[in-house]
Amino acid sequence: MNLNMEQQQKLTQSATQERTLPPSIYHPIKTTDVSNELGEAYRSAKSFYEQGEFQQVIDTLENEVLSTTSSIQFEAYLLAALATSNLDNATESFDFLKQAGRLTAARHPDNQNKLKDTKASILEHFGNWLDAVSLRMDLTYNLPLNEGEDNQTKLWLAVQNLTQNEIDELYQQQRPLLNGWLTISGILRNQSLSIEQQLTVFENWRIENPNHPAALSPPQDFQIMSSIEDMAPKKIVLMLPMSGKLERASQAIVDGFFATFYNQKEARPQVSIINVDDYSNINDVLAAANEKQPDVIIGPLQKNNVAQVGRLDLPYPVIALNQLDINLHPKNLYHFSLSAEDEIHELITFAKQEGATKAAILNIQDTWALKQSDEFRVAATKENITITSNQSYANTPKGRQDAIQKLLLIDESYARKRRIEQWTGTKVESIARSREDLDYVFYVGKLNDAKQIRPLIDFYFADKIPMLATSTLNDSEPDKSINPSDIERILFTEVPALTPNSTTLDVLPKNQSSNILRRLQALGADSYLLANKYRLFTLLPSTKISANTGIITIDENGIFHKRPEIMTYRKGNLVYANNHPYFQQQENTEK
Repeated sequence: MNLNMEQQQKLTQSATQERTLPPSIYHPIKTTDVSNELGEAYRSAKSFYEQGEFQQVIDTLENEVLSTTSSIQFEAYLLAALATSNLDNATESFDFLKQAGRLTAARHPDNQNKLKDTKASILEHFGNWLDAVSLRMDLTYNLPLNEGEDNQTKLWLAVQNLTQNEIDELYQQQRPLLNGWLTISGILRNQSLSIEQQLTVFENWRIENPNHPAALSPPQDFQIMSSIEDMAPKKIVLMLPMSGKLERASQAIVDGFFATFYNQKEARPQVSIINVDDYSNINDVLAAANEKQPDVIIGPLQKNNVAQVGRLDLPYPVIALNQLDINLHPKNLYHFSLSAEDEIHELITFAKQEGATKAAILNIQDTWALKQSDEFRVAATKENITITSNQSYANTPKGRQDAIQKLLLIDESYARKRRIEQWTGTKVESIARSREDLDYVFYVGKLNDAKQIRPLIDFYFADKIPMLATSTLNDSEPDKSINPSDIERILFTEVPALTPNSTTLDVLPKNQSSNILRRLQALGADSYLLANKYRLFTLLPSTKISANTGIITIDENGIFHKRPEIMTYRKGNLVYANNHPYFQQQENTEK
């Protein structure tokens, strides 16, 4: 995939041309023309930004800098845009960018680059990786070669954050330079290749594409992988409850593990399975696992066992398949699970991209649903999401109707109508309508529950308000008796292994009535992947790997997080929820 002639000329020209002064019509005034007061205010705002005092940044700039035409006004708008994005206000952030772009100074090529770089950073903050990649690609052509290293690093991270569906979408653009980045990302996504094979394929690609930026300066992932001898494990121990209540769950994990294991054609490790239920306590289980001197242990699964393992000495790395409410990070302990927290975070991020920051919570009264409702409320506080209503309902016709009326403030509308009728002594003809201060409803329930809720929300003229849910909504394929329109405009997270384009787990039988078992298979498949690559995460914490459960990352506590896909049902079919206006504010948010 060599660069075409036009691209080579652009890169060469940007590297060799002299830095000449731009036309005076848009050349910024020298900093000496800035008053001491303006300059001091701007420096103060920058200091607040570095300290994370983002509201003070906005207050300082708006009160003392932005209202005055000066040479630092352009930079001030960019700083305001970044600060506002950190306050999770996408609409105002892009508005500041738009105002910066209207200034005469914005016409300067250097400032055009600053504008694009700032916008890309904001898109990355809100998780809009697809648009961020496009902007980073534009900067690749426009930045001088000696200034492009940071942009290249950010471009690679953005590409690694793309889901496979987004990768496929970008391939259709047929842009050779971009296709090169997508190709080498695909090398790391190919789970049929061993680490050694991935490095070999990458080296062959470099030979075929010597002028590509990634060939001239390989991403750190490949550099670290090639610098570590024997990164791939030779011995793995699976430590799971293979009998009793969790037998089916454990078997699904094992099935997924070996699906990926046998998909790798060469250099496969030795694998042992220890049944946790054969031992009286987890200490003895771990001792039996340690006797095998493994390179890595996968398990345990039960929360109480994970808690106990966290208090033990761990001579070998352990990837526990569950996590606690408070996770300690002792040496050699990692956590990897189907946590709802990751899914809630992705839903909030998805909504924020469209400026949606006001949510209501609606859940059934099962214990697991109440817990997930609490998790969303905690996440909403951290993510600056306003909760307008929180309703838990009895799953009966009256219970559903009462909850929806309270959630949408329909009950208040009815109350106002009754008061007016009492005051006037006459019958009032009016239609109760939904509140207008609500962007979306976070719903916790199963698909058969949701099919009763969506029509009710529509009935009260709130059909433009989407419902968002985690994968627990999608517990099984829709029953044929379900009216397709009753489950549309419901967006939910799902692991890539359950999406239409996934083929990795096709060798395993599908259980149409239990998607949870399919997700556990995906968990098992990715546990094998992490057994091979966990060291890469520890050496390069910014590592991102596209897998069966999502885009996998790691945090400072040794917890592997997953970015799932956002899906929906359309005409009864499971489809990707992209390129469609789901939020009312979308038209008002500039991208």
